[in-house]
Amino acid sequence: MLLKLFNLLPLLITTLLTTTLQSTTATPTDPTINNFSKRSASTVLNAVTTISTQLITLNNTVTAYPGGIEGSLTALQIQAETIQLEVDLKTAIIAAKQSANFTDEESLSVAQAFVALEPTIASTLTTLVSRKKDFDDGLLGVASLSFLVEWDLQQLSFLSSQLGKAVLEKLSATYAALAPLVLDQISAAFASAIAAYK
Repeated sequence: MLLKLFNLLPLLITTLLTTTLQSTTATPTDPTINNFSKRSASTVLNAVTTISTQLITLNNTVTAYPGGIEGSLTALQIQAETIQLEVDLKTAIIAAKQSANFTDEESLSVAQAFVALEPTIASTLTTLVSRKKDFDDGLLGVASLSFLVEWDLQQLSFLSSQLGKAVLEKLSATYAALAPLVLDQISAAFASAIAAYK
């Protein structure tokens, strides 16, 4: 049995690394994303809702992750869900960049969406940090996946920062002045999670 598991080790490593490398070039699947017509605040709000839903899905999967040999398939699922989250963030960045400047009313709605998103991000990151020990022996129970989690966190942190910048440029002056408070909280949560995996 143990010999069979060790024989699976190269396949699992290859699968994880292939999926990770694909995430660096993953592009949004929205067929209209390359349509350069102006987006609206509602497009950005929909993108933020999609991100929130994907974060909840990822959080639930990580919560259920048992680590070790029995968690190998779940580890692949976590990686796939992380890649989807990266795609969702890229979609939101494009939507924000292509949007016209938001009115005060639209800025309020977008700001509220980000305020509501922050605890979901924090919760998911807290869950990932709490499962570090499980990721430490997550590769068939014999090797660590923590390096991969750290890399994913760095990518998500970068994309989150890019989304924040893209949205900030579209907010009306009042909300643009307040936005860094939320964006700094999100950035700090990522920095803390990344530090836990170093």
